[in-house]
Amino acid sequence: MCRLLGVVSRDHSSLLEMVPEELPLFTALSEKHKDGWGVAWYPAEQVEGDVRPTVRKGIDTARASNEYGGACAEADGEIVIAHLRRASEGLGLSLANTHPFVEGEVAFAHNGQFDMPEGLRAWVLEQGGRPVEGTTDSELYFSLITLHAREMGWARAIQQAARDLTVRIPELGGRYPEGLNCLLLTPTALIAYAQSDPAQLFPESTWDTYDLRYLAEDRRVIVSSTGYPQDGFATVEHGQAIVVHRGSLEVEVLAPLPDFEIAPAHVEGEAAWAASRPEAPGAQPSLARLAVAGR
Repeated sequence: MCRLLGVVSRDHSSLLEMVPEELPLFTALSEKHKDGWGVAWYPAEQVEGDVRPTVRKGIDTARASNEYGGACAEADGEIVIAHLRRASEGLGLSLANTHPFVEGEVAFAHNGQFDMPEGLRAWVLEQGGRPVEGTTDSELYFSLITLHAREMGWARAIQQAARDLTVRIPELGGRYPEGLNCLLLTPTALIAYAQSDPAQLFPESTWDTYDLRYLAEDRRVIVSSTGYPQDGFATVEHGQAIVVHRGSLEVEVLAPLPDFEIAPAHVEGEAAWAASRPEAPGAQPSLARLAVAGR
């Protein structure tokens, strides 16, 4: 489980200037999500025809890293993404496993994890997407996205790749994916996708742990994982993709694919989820909030 932050700004500025109040709160989440960090952006001056994003990564804890602070100051552009990693069990700390991942003009960061039953890795790579360098499930996800992007836009490619994993993993004996939230940086837009299964959250987690939210303002649009106060933010619904266009800051919302399969826990709802784990600390606020709301 990781944390995501993406910003599209009308002005060309550093990440520090884009989100001066939100960035320290986001960075503080690295106390828990402490297994590395990454920042990606498009530099102000690019060689004509060369639009590869600039990426800075580290395998230390962002909050205590001088390199992370330097990267946030260096990230000078109109579209920037940042990632705080909390490594999945059994996956090593290495730059190869640290987000964002890059393919050509785009950069990708993932929040979540999914089972990797026997045969899944081979099946994904046999499809012919982006080769992987590390051992993470996230890179396999990105590989499928790059495959579908050859035939459709990036936003639909993410939705299609998520669908592939949602169908294929249970066929191979795994569970519904725990989390497929992601951000994709392109030269013209920031794309976000949300999908998760609350039934697989840690006992201390709250219902909204995997929510992906966005705030659209006149001069910037922020997309972020939860974990700090987010007044005025809207939630990306499960199965939706949103496209934040560079320049106009228009937020385009793509509906879930017609055959999108929502997680059973989301179908049953927050009250049923909380009632199934009454001893979990994260369940108590949910039940109290529902009672106050009269639901």
